[in-house]
Amino acid sequence: MFLPKFSLKKILIASACSCLAVHTVIALPFALFTPSAQAQSRKVRYVPPKNLGTPVVSTPGILRSTGCSESACFIALVPDLAADTAPVPQTMSERPTFYFLIPETEGRGYFYLYESDSTLKKGKRVYRTSFNIRNKAGILTFKMPDDAPSLKPNKNYLWEFSVGGLIDAGQVSGSIRRVLPNQKLVEQLKRASMPIERAALFAQDGFWFETVQTLAEAQQGASKKTEVVSEWNALLKSSQLDRVIPYPFLKSAVANMTNSEPNQPQKYGY
Repeated sequence: MFLPKFSLKKILIASACSCLAVHTVIALPFALFTPSAQAQSRKVRYVPPKNLGTPVVSTPGILRSTGCSESACFIALVPDLAADTAPVPQTMSERPTFYFLIPETEGRGYFYLYESDSTLKKGKRVYRTSFNIRNKAGILTFKMPDDAPSLKPNKNYLWEFSVGGLIDAGQVSGSIRRVLPNQKLVEQLKRASMPIERAALFAQDGFWFETVQTLAEAQQGASKKTEVVSEWNALLKSSQLDRVIPYPFLKSAVANMTNSEPNQPQKYGY
């Protein structure tokens, strides 16, 4: 069939526009899943503490990871302290919860808490405890028990954790500082009911330990949500804790807690 020249031009232009429109519609959803788009969708962004009386200090002797085995490394889930100076990680809890990635082991865990100052020099030991560990590789939860002394506000502490039975593992250690939340944060937390909302509030105010605990506990229920796991993984990646991501939380890893000795004269070893 013969078509006039002007009709042929219209058909070609219309076809080109249709192809462009289809290409745009198809490409748009893929653009939403690019790494930059995913990063922008993060809600929990940890902001290291500042302007809250937390000193910037040197970090000699602090070691958040040590020996690795075939199953996993021994890592404390704390912010990256690779820099020469770093703020002391904050908590608002009197007796905070700590998380550690540990290899498969059967042994005994030893936790020590020391008073410290603005230079993070180890002072008087104020608490120690030990407990049995028998588990596969995974994330161990240690909650300071009720008989442990409460952390005093605006005071620095050093902690150490080691596991007997881990060959060449040594110990991991870090610092912690208790800071009371301001009234604005208290009111925001009262209105926040979802774990991610609460974790985001803790993170933006520099409360590392509460941020980790909130996301960790939200993953251990029967209704674990993909969004919570995604925020957890992003938090670990942002803190150079990528090696922790593949591992599960351990169930009943800490049993028969014994030898809790608050406020005893300073001794070393058992």
